[in-house]
Amino acid sequence: MLARLRAKGERITTSRRAIIELLSATDDHLTVEDIAARVQMTHPEIHLSTIYRTLESLELWGVVEHVHRGHAPPIHHLANAHPHVVCETCGRVSDIPIGALDELALRLREQFGFVLHATHFALMGECELHAGQEE
Repeated sequence: MLARLRAKGERITTSRRAIIELLSATDDHLTVEDIAARVQMTHPEIHLSTIYRTLESLELWGVVEHVHRGHAPPIHHLANAHPHVVCETCGRVSDIPIGALDELALRLREQFGFVLHATHFALMGECELHAGQEE
């Protein structure tokens, strides 16, 4: 990903490098606050506002993506578009295979003329541990 930025003529700043290295090293689904806390462990000089601006730039350049999770803060990961599901009970975020929603996307297009962008939001529901439990 750093090479991708260099190819675009962008500088590799400390904050850009730290965020890309962090996201490259984890499969966790991280909020901005999670990213800031982890980055600041090794780079306490990088402020939260810098993290926000850096993520915004990285997203603009196609290096990072964010996913909306209902009422929870968005999560960020390196750009590799894939859908997510989120348990409304425990908050667990899981990746689902890229083609898992193809049939639904096709039906939406054919029946309603609607083009689904399934990687920008998470499907909300209950994970296997909580499905069917009474509240």
